[in-house]
Amino acid sequence: MKRMVLAVASVALMGGAAFAADLPNKKEPAPAPAASTDGLDFAFGVHVMSDYISRGVTQSNHQPSATVYFEPRYNIGDTQLYVGTQLWRTQLPTNPFGEVDLYGGVRQTWGKFAVDLGAIYYWYPSNREQYWSQGAGGTTVMNPATPTAAFCFDTGQCATTAKDPSWFELYLKPSYNITDSLSVAANLFWSPNWTNYSSGGGGGFSSTYVSFLPKYTFGDSGFSVSGEIGYQALGKLRAGTIYNSGPAPFKYPSYWSWNAGVSYAWNNVTADLRYYGSNLSSTQCYVVSSDPGGNVVGGVATGRSNWCGQRIMASLSVDFTYQKDWKK
Repeated sequence: MKRMVLAVASVALMGGAAFAADLPNKKEPAPAPAASTDGLDFAFGVHVMSDYISRGVTQSNHQPSATVYFEPRYNIGDTQLYVGTQLWRTQLPTNPFGEVDLYGGVRQTWGKFAVDLGAIYYWYPSNREQYWSQGAGGTTVMNPATPTAAFCFDTGQCATTAKDPSWFELYLKPSYNITDSLSVAANLFWSPNWTNYSSGGGGGFSSTYVSFLPKYTFGDSGFSVSGEIGYQALGKLRAGTIYNSGPAPFKYPSYWSWNAGVSYAWNNVTADLRYYGSNLSSTQCYVVSSDPGGNVVGGVATGRSNWCGQRIMASLSVDFTYQKDWKK
């Protein structure tokens, strides 16, 4: 996740329950092409983009972003074992150095059908800021001196971002090549602790993301069209914690997101132009993104954000696979 912008809406904004808004949802690392021979190989690449959007939410405050990744893999027949790391430029509420993804798993192929099973940890090192809501008035403060659950319950001044929003997900990604041109894929991501709200006083909850991804390639022209429609299901933030002084759990909004676009691939270079959107309102977007623009320090939170609106994003990627002949 890019600079996680987790901000909590105040009691005045959300009908009597103080709650924390969560970081923008994160995007899985770009998949690398499967190797065709046994042994060790490496996938690596660089991507630049006009905006970093994940599951309908910008991770870069609608500013340009970039990412680099490195993925060693070991191939045994139709099985591929892999680990990898990916670094993203972000602009998020807790103002971390960036987002570092650490992931690993196994990919298995049976003819036209393949499955990718693994886990990913979203690490946000060097977080420097934590937002709090100043009671029913909704005034936003930063880095208070008394960050305890009891203080939140007694005064209504509660955290709206996790102190360290690093978290992990398990994933399952099946795919099927219907023809040489048409393929379909699906994603299933699950986490027991979305954006680490279990830290600093409890209140963590689970999340599930499912999506469907069709793709059509126009022969050897290099052009393809693809899309994704996904549903992010979010749980409830427990009451009586450092994040929620209300008498009842706060339910985060679950939502749909989608994207569709056209790509052109030439050798190791891919250019992509894509439309993104979601069904989140501006107030719901503020809850799930904690956009700092909706809770200015020293002012009353507006409870609105444009981080989830309709957008066009352009990207350029350069990807490589290297395999060494270890017998030489």
